Amino acid sequence: MGAIAHYLEEAGIPTTSISLVRENTVQIRPPRALWVPFPLGRPFGEPNDPAFQSRVLSDALALLEREDGPVILEDFPDDAPGQGNQTAAGDLVCPVSFPVFGEQGEETLADRVQAEIRSLAPWHEMFVSKHGRTSATASRLPVGEAARSIADFQATGTAPVLDTDFAALMHNASQDLRVWYQEAMTAQPGPLPSPTALADWFWGSTSAGDLLLQTQPVLTASEDRRLRQVGRGQWVPRAQKHRL
Repeated sequence: MGAIAHYLEEAGIPTTSISLVRENTVQIRPPRALWVPFPLGRPFGEPNDPAFQSRVLSDALALLEREDGPVILEDFPDDAPGQGNQTAAGDLVCPVSFPVFGEQGEETLADRVQAEIRSLAPWHEMFVSKHGRTSATASRLPVGEAARSIADFQATGTAPVLDTDFAALMHNASQDLRVWYQEAMTAQPGPLPSPTALADWFWGSTSAGDLLLQTQPVLTASEDRRLRQVGRGQWVPRAQKHRL
């Protein structure tokens, strides 16, 4: 498909794609793209739902009929009707007891995130032992360092001087943090929670989710254009933006 798309673009014929990561699509600027708010790896939504999948495909192909442009990026309007196992967030099995901090508020948000990571570490080790891998590798940082990089930026609003693209580092670190937490939770006993239940748990019940929520306005207020793009993209998924 990549070779075909390249050939068509060289011939001046618009092509269309379906994108799960909006900020990357903004940078790449394909001729026609449809952004979809579905979990990574499911560009058409849930499996075994041909009617909904046909809607996604039809909306993507309809972009080829448009004469405006030259670049068009549209957002698919609906979430997928189901997200796998329908275990609700309130029914999520969670034997982890996160540390209870004192009422004096002496611990920082960064401290609470690091304590959560230590509490979840045995479960994540179990996940890796079972599956032989982790997908929390985009930033190439241990999860604790990824969280610390985000927390430092959230507290200061300034990017350190690095030899790498700090906006990309922030994006990848946030992805790693979310994936790492969700992998740890899926290693725990009980029914496999749905992606929706995992997302609601992460964003609504963890200090890591709170850290990302508090970092979003710092990103969007940054003087760095790429950091603003990261904050305005899918730093917080559309289904969780009501928590901002």
